[in-house]
Amino acid sequence: MRYTITGATGQLGTEVMQVAIKKLPIEELRISIRDIKKAVKYKEMGVEVKKADYRNKAELVQAWQDTDVLVYIPSIVHPSYERLPEIENVVQAAEEAKVKHLIFVSFYADQENNPFQMSPFYGYASRRLASSSLSYTIMKNAMYADPLINYLPELIEGGNVVYPVPHDKISFISRADSAKAIVAVAADASLQDQTYTLTQNRSYTMTELADTLSDVSGENIGFAPMSLEAFAQTYDEPKGFGALLASMYEAANRGLLAIVTEDFRKITGREAEPLASYLKRHYPTD
Repeated sequence: MRYTITGATGQLGTEVMQVAIKKLPIEELRISIRDIKKAVKYKEMGVEVKKADYRNKAELVQAWQDTDVLVYIPSIVHPSYERLPEIENVVQAAEEAKVKHLIFVSFYADQENNPFQMSPFYGYASRRLASSSLSYTIMKNAMYADPLINYLPELIEGGNVVYPVPHDKISFISRADSAKAIVAVAADASLQDQTYTLTQNRSYTMTELADTLSDVSGENIGFAPMSLEAFAQTYDEPKGFGALLASMYEAANRGLLAIVTEDFRKITGREAEPLASYLKRHYPTD
């Protein structure tokens, strides 16, 4: 077998590699990466390293030769339309390289009526895969729990969760659990050729999230939602990112990010780690 993993030095990719190195034979692992200088540690461990930029189809084709399972983690480029050449290159290169199976790591905000500014990419990518000759699996992540750890000090200082979601819920998954599920699917053909949505076993209103964060931090955190406009202006760094984030929370307020499934358990045989447990394990309390 040959497993090729893209985005291996990114936040999720790093978690995927940590699991893959433990669960899969090192000689069967390959990464394709735009900047191979960032992959020195993997090369020293015996992982094959190939240079490949999503914007260069020829590089992708060369890097993905003899791949049994390709794990495609998209770039973080926005706005949405700037990723369309990426998915076209990925699909065409995978076809030309005769990749046997592709795992597309997606996001659950991909509904046709979703106002999230990146939703068009995720919706198009799944339809593009459906129109290809590839065997593929789609793995949609819920909202990552990880950023809440670094965000907690700001919430404690301000005293409130300020997400503009007064009326509905959000579900979460940690990158570590996502990685476990991705590698499990990569390693087991019986789990492939499906679409999964990875979530914990419940979703949260923002009041419930504030209560959870209060319990984790030992501080009193309330819920005082900003307007979408104020949130976009407050978190507009880099320029345009605030509107992107606000559009995601607009989707949440329409009930589009409250999805909870049993997919993680179906893949791994256990429940995803609950939000409170995950945050308590990672938030420094001293």
